[in-house]
Amino acid sequence: MPAKPSPSLVILTGLLLWAFGSQLIAALSWGHDSYQMTEWLINYSGGFVRRGLPGWLIGICSDATGAQANHLVIGFSTLCYLLLAIWFLRRSTRTFPAMLVLSCIVMGFPAYQDSIVRKDCLGLLLLIGCLAVDRSRLPRPAIILALNLLAGVAILSHETFVFYALAGFVLFRSGTENPPTIIGFIRRSLVLLPAAGCFLLTVVFHGTPGQAEAVNDSWLPLWRIIDPGNPDLETPGAAIQALGWTSEHGLSLSLYLLTSGFYQPLAWAMVFAISFGLVILFTRADLRVRVTALLLAQLVFISPLFVLGVDYGRWLFLWVASTIILHTEHRSAPTWLEARVARLFEKANSPRIFELVPAKNWYLLFFGVPVCWNLFNFLTASPVSRHLHFIWSALR
Repeated sequence: MPAKPSPSLVILTGLLLWAFGSQLIAALSWGHDSYQMTEWLINYSGGFVRRGLPGWLIGICSDATGAQANHLVIGFSTLCYLLLAIWFLRRSTRTFPAMLVLSCIVMGFPAYQDSIVRKDCLGLLLLIGCLAVDRSRLPRPAIILALNLLAGVAILSHETFVFYALAGFVLFRSGTENPPTIIGFIRRSLVLLPAAGCFLLTVVFHGTPGQAEAVNDSWLPLWRIIDPGNPDLETPGAAIQALGWTSEHGLSLSLYLLTSGFYQPLAWAMVFAISFGLVILFTRADLRVRVTALLLAQLVFISPLFVLGVDYGRWLFLWVASTIILHTEHRSAPTWLEARVARLFEKANSPRIFELVPAKNWYLLFFGVPVCWNLFNFLTASPVSRHLHFIWSALR
């Protein structure tokens, strides 16, 4: 007989469903000024640009079916989110409890921070696909072809896939295999040369202001349906406008945040540190060393994103979610890293620490990842505080 879910899990599930439904209703009005919607609708109207594959395909589907492109985006994003949540709950809960999977650190993040309508869940599903193909019994040429096809689609949808997926795919051990030799790493890298070529294309042809205008112009009829009173529809906005940004622009945003005082860097460092601690705390005891090593390695791989962009909450979600996926699919960090983590756990007397601070489900009801950087947003980011604030605002 299955164990009865804890009251905290029931509450968290209810709050997650509330946030999920609220976001989908709100998303119907997202258009020209929405980073979520415009990220999906970048296309190739002005020539090849990074992140343009989904928007190009959505445009084809919209023309063929007569459905509004934004409705297709919402529907497909919802499908990706649900498929990923189901996969986690079915495959990962032997190591990571459902409470962690549904928390703000994993599947709760897109729901509580208006990010379901983003490409993050699509990229994570494609990572799962790559790992499934790699361990399949297909002929080797078919595996190589399928791997590069899935990875190429992911990179042409959003280039961050390279950081949280491909690096670990090449460098992590599979199952109980011995550590790969240098030749083994080279072979793995060579197998993914076509995918690397896709990444190079996104770096070289990242987009220009002229291409951003062409993309925006292609969606003007849609913008006018969604937001007919907006006088700025003919000027590229949100993610489409960002196509024209240079690398210096992105770097300047990151450097400003990191050098604008102690509060913001310290606040985000605390969010990542607490998230790291909670993941380890809620991991099955006999697998904590392996998961910790994976988390540390994945953090190194995604670290360039902290300089290239300021969507730190999304980077945290991709970091934790990809680590859970890699572990569930029997990938392991290098043996030397696991050995060092094991020694650190031993020196720190970790069993005593985990005995003093046991994993209590209610911790995850009161921890959330902020979408902004002000103190109020930090205080209202958790599942409980977010909805209490919503109720208080409605009653006033």
